[in-house]
Amino acid sequence: MLLVKDFVCNGCSLLCNDVSATIEKNEVSSLGVCKLGHAHLTSAASEAETGIVRRNGEEKRIPIEDAIKETARVLSEGENILVYGWTTASNESIKHGQLLAEELNAHFNTLASLSAYQSMSHELHSMTLAIDLDYIRNNGEFIIYWGCNPAESLHRHPSRFAVLPIGDKLPEGVESRTIGVVDVRETETMKMANHRFKIPIGQDVDLLKALASELKGTSSITEPLFGIPAVEILGLVRAFKKSDCTVIFYGSGLVNSGNAEENLSALLNLIEVLKNDGKEAYALPMFPESNIMGALQETKKQDSQQSILTKIANGEFDTALIVGDDVFSEIPGRAAKALRKSKIVYIGRSGGLTDSIADISIHTTDPIISGASTMIRIDLKKYELVTWNAEVLTIDKVLGKIHELVKK
Repeated sequence: MLLVKDFVCNGCSLLCNDVSATIEKNEVSSLGVCKLGHAHLTSAASEAETGIVRRNGEEKRIPIEDAIKETARVLSEGENILVYGWTTASNESIKHGQLLAEELNAHFNTLASLSAYQSMSHELHSMTLAIDLDYIRNNGEFIIYWGCNPAESLHRHPSRFAVLPIGDKLPEGVESRTIGVVDVRETETMKMANHRFKIPIGQDVDLLKALASELKGTSSITEPLFGIPAVEILGLVRAFKKSDCTVIFYGSGLVNSGNAEENLSALLNLIEVLKNDGKEAYALPMFPESNIMGALQETKKQDSQQSILTKIANGEFDTALIVGDDVFSEIPGRAAKALRKSKIVYIGRSGGLTDSIADISIHTTDPIISGASTMIRIDLKKYELVTWNAEVLTIDKVLGKIHELVKK
């Protein structure tokens, strides 16, 4: 069967809606889709909906309906239940999950607490963003990638929004822009940069403060910093002064370095220094999970990173329902070891460590195929996904069936 669609790709948090593809007998041909998106669509098109139970080291495939019934039984018998994950699930699935958690008197939390919550709840953003990616395409003159590497995680970010495209105030595209990259290692993204800085882990705040002080004229950089020659740092300062619109995209390298609060405060200070000089200046987060912003915005209340990881590491949960995310590859080892002792149910696409060790796995069709749902782009713009096949099994449907069984 041949299907042709202009669709929304949920392979990452950019949610590209300017792409199309055909699927024929699980063979995928795409137009405008990056390598990550093409691989994601190809995998989603070929995956089977499956129920799996694992007991005593043995794995057995069972009908989906049986897996759903078994999941309802396990959750009903749980005394301290964690409902967790969600950064790749749709907004509608998240709402279903919260209703189920309320029914079970379970603890609901998302992996957004590991990064997005820290950044978006900070004064730097206060849970909103001043501009979106389309504004940056048209106005962003000096682009900095700080602690993020879109060349590996958000492939089309530079080409569609921040580096290459022609904009209203940037008629020459990349020739009109200056690009900087700050990271702890050499990255592919650095190859496109005019200014490249490799700094030691945990030293972001020192560089941010040094730049702000130099821009304010309260200090003068004359000596190397982290082995970086003073002339190179001063070159970055001149780029700030020359730019009328500076955008700093930052990622987990800045947030998850162990001193997120201090780093974000220093970044905010740098932005304010530029604005006080009459410049446009903005900071935007760069996290790759397809609906990490939806997981943040659609969640009524969730613990901070430290709080939820402490609860998991202390072994507070005897049962865990994990939806969409490979949680065991994301959380620290101590927390993962403690959570492994719980009864684990996984719902989502096949593959990953969490799926492989779950007591029950229910493999659903990815939202890129099932559609009929919404997600929120990394810049907080909401998109409605396109349905390829309305008859497939979605996370929404599974959660709804589990909820009905639990209520009985």
